[in-house]
Amino acid sequence: MALLVLLGATALITAGFAVQRNERRRRDAASATVELAVDGDRVARTLADGRYEEVRWSEVQEVEVLTTKVGPHRDDGVVLVIAGPGERGCLVPSRLAVEHGVIELLHALPGFDSRRLVAAMERPPPARTTCWERAEK
Repeated sequence: MALLVLLGATALITAGFAVQRNERRRRDAASATVELAVDGDRVARTLADGRYEEVRWSEVQEVEVLTTKVGPHRDDGVVLVIAGPGERGCLVPSRLAVEHGVIELLHALPGFDSRRLVAAMERPPPARTTCWERAEK
């Protein structure tokens, strides 16, 4: 009888881990970038689950770099957070930032220092580093 209880408990624990793993995979897939649109006016990202992020360069208040080994961006390892006013902003995986010219457009921000960006991108994960902030007017 004790063996049956032990086997049942083991099966429940294993099933719980499987459910958590599948939920994590589902969240990661939903957060995948399916489209990144970048031009001299804005950066916009469409996610697999239909969410949409956009910020105009003229609205950007802050640029942060996240380094990670977990979550939907673990394969890339580095994510740029381009933050606008309030809750507005756009997350851009570093690989896509390079491919779509985001890095070059960041240089147009007043006082942007690429050395700070590179230093932030090289920090071991997990790290969150502000590499640029708009000066107060």
